[in-house]
Amino acid sequence: MKPLLEVNNLSISLKKQGIPIVEGVSFQLKKGQILGMIGESGSGKSMTCRGILGLLDTHRFSLSGTASFQGQNLFQLTPKEMQMLRGEKITMVMQNPMTAFDPVCKVGRQMLETLRSHRKLSKVSAMKSIKAELERLGLADTQRIMDSYPYELSGGMLQRIMIALALLLSPELIIADEATTALDVRTQGAILEEFSKIREAGIAMIIVTHNFGVLAKLADEVVVLKDGGIVERGDVFEIFDKPTQGYTKKLLQASNLRKEISNA
Repeated sequence: MKPLLEVNNLSISLKKQGIPIVEGVSFQLKKGQILGMIGESGSGKSMTCRGILGLLDTHRFSLSGTASFQGQNLFQLTPKEMQMLRGEKITMVMQNPMTAFDPVCKVGRQMLETLRSHRKLSKVSAMKSIKAELERLGLADTQRIMDSYPYELSGGMLQRIMIALALLLSPELIIADEATTALDVRTQGAILEEFSKIREAGIAMIIVTHNFGVLAKLADEVVVLKDGGIVERGDVFEIFDKPTQGYTKKLLQASNLRKEISNA
């Protein structure tokens, strides 16, 4: 089976200072596969994902290497082509929900416009789907949420709204950047259950997280990043049971993985 996403020798640096942020990152992702990205803050996980999706300011960052999605080089697409691809085939759940929404536009309008711009749905059908997905993710007061501005909702609620929208778009790849960080344990469990259903539907995922328990429950393979580069990769349980790198061992020791797995 050909890879859905293939990243080769991806490097990102600050243009003005010439400081490398990501260096020589390569990996493949197949349809329906879940890849976990782990590493301490500043290791390059989020930058790698944003670079792949063309979300970096080209005036500040220089980028080299290739990222091919379904055989198409993402770095050769026009901004308009990339924008359409990000909604229809690839979606990203951002790390900071407070900055992911337009602060002067109601949440319901933003969700409605995004969904209808990528799916041929009537306003009534789209609204019905949005409310049903919000309820499924534990947001019962859907009309109030739809009528609210982003600043009127908590970070956890906005995180769930982003996840709901990603699920509604039914893409072929979802990139979840610390998607469960701002959620309580009960809601986190509901989100992980939805992510499990995503894999059953054949949708691939990249999960960026500090939670080893999340990866133990969901991921097929893991890449460990340190200082912008991959230091270890492999099957999720091989990495957790028999890590070969000292850095990975330290991360596992710090995470109290065994306890996290038993509670996942």
